[in-house]
Amino acid sequence: MAQPKTVAEQPKVKKAVVKKIADYFKRNGYFRLPDEKPQKKKTTAKKGYEIRFVAKDKKELSEMKSLLKEAGLMPGKPFDKFNQFVLPVYGKEKYLRFKNLLAEHKIRIRKSKS
Repeated sequence: MAQPKTVAEQPKVKKAVVKKIADYFKRNGYFRLPDEKPQKKKTTAKKGYEIRFVAKDKKELSEMKSLLKEAGLMPGKPFDKFNQFVLPVYGKEKYLRFKNLLAEHKIRIRKSKS
């Protein structure tokens, strides 16, 4: 008799899909993470976890959306910024999933210099 799964397991994602997503991210994507130590003053601090992918045109944006959906990372609503399109992925769970996908497939991303 099969035992029911207690934790919803994510389906396996093809290495080619993860590599393509990582390539887009490495090109000019970035993370927006909440502040480690919240400021005492009332400021407009970032409240949550966000991954941003930047597309140069609508065709690339469409491809990014489909790759992210295939990887289980449902993207948010894209917006344009400086004649490019930004495709956000919101949430700590999705942020951790993205990092785990990269680790599973031994793909490294360079940390920012800030």
